Amino acid sequence: MDAGSLSLLYRLASMGAYSLLQYVGQSFPWSGDKSLLMRTQILTMAGEERDSAAQLVRILQKKHVPLRVKGGFPSHYTSGNFVSIDYLLPKLIAEHVKEVAEIERELPKVADEEARILAQAYLDMKRGHLQTLTASAANKAV
Repeated sequence: MDAGSLSLLYRLASMGAYSLLQYVGQSFPWSGDKSLLMRTQILTMAGEERDSAAQLVRILQKKHVPLRVKGGFPSHYTSGNFVSIDYLLPKLIAEHVKEVAEIERELPKVADEEARILAQAYLDMKRGHLQTLTASAANKAV
């Protein structure tokens, strides 16, 4: 597997393990009755992202590629503890916009076909999550 493909797969695995969405999914954000559906959607999206990152790691392991997924959640995520979904929604949208742009920028550098398919699937998932988050924010604004 070429360096560009490995670099993106490592980044996606790390992104999926330590994103704001993962942090929020583990921190049980507060939601009133009106935000309960959005909370459920966020937890579902976090599960999808976690599963996609795990799939990337399994594929790297099957190819006997040394894992470089290290780190933890950024310390600034702790400001997201004990806050409402309404507070988190714009932050989740901003992170998704940034992540989608990063994947779109790096995807053309991937030469390995299997890696390209995996990265494209991850990108499609992130775009779907962004669409869900944006629609929820628009509904809240109405």
